[in-house]
Amino acid sequence: MSKFSTVYNFKLDISAILELEQEVVNTIPESNYYMHKDPSRTDIVQDIVMLSDLSCLEKVKELLSPIQVLAEHSIGFESVPANEHVLNHNDFLLGWGNPFTRKCNLLFNLEDHPIYITHGKEDESKYIMPGQVMALNVQLSHGCDHRDINVSSKMFSINLRKNYFDTVTYLNTILL
Repeated sequence: MSKFSTVYNFKLDISAILELEQEVVNTIPESNYYMHKDPSRTDIVQDIVMLSDLSCLEKVKELLSPIQVLAEHSIGFESVPANEHVLNHNDFLLGWGNPFTRKCNLLFNLEDHPIYITHGKEDESKYIMPGQVMALNVQLSHGCDHRDINVSSKMFSINLRKNYFDTVTYLNTILL
């Protein structure tokens, strides 16, 4: 098993998931546990909110079944603009008690073209093809290289609050 990422086939109703985008983008919770577009970054646009702050929990459960979705999970839309390069980085770990902790993200490709995710070890870098989801270990070096892609690439993300290896073990029991 790769310690960086694992890709699975997953049939997602993309048009239905995109209907949730405006709520995610426009929700500003009372808590500090959210992330909206950082105006200082041109390489990625991220809007991530706790499901407990949204009205779409039941819809997300339905769309991601058989993945168990809980209110304590965060969901988001992440886009890499055309010809951009998200440099490899590790996500900042906020401490396990923080509800916004990100150790492993599930990234669903919402496009009809591949999305190239890079890792600290080049031979571990891989594509998320259309119709696939990637379990991404965000505690290790990762990025996205779209310098040769002339269109924006959008992904839907969910964080199940598990570490990468527990996430992969779980997904192997329900998706394989």
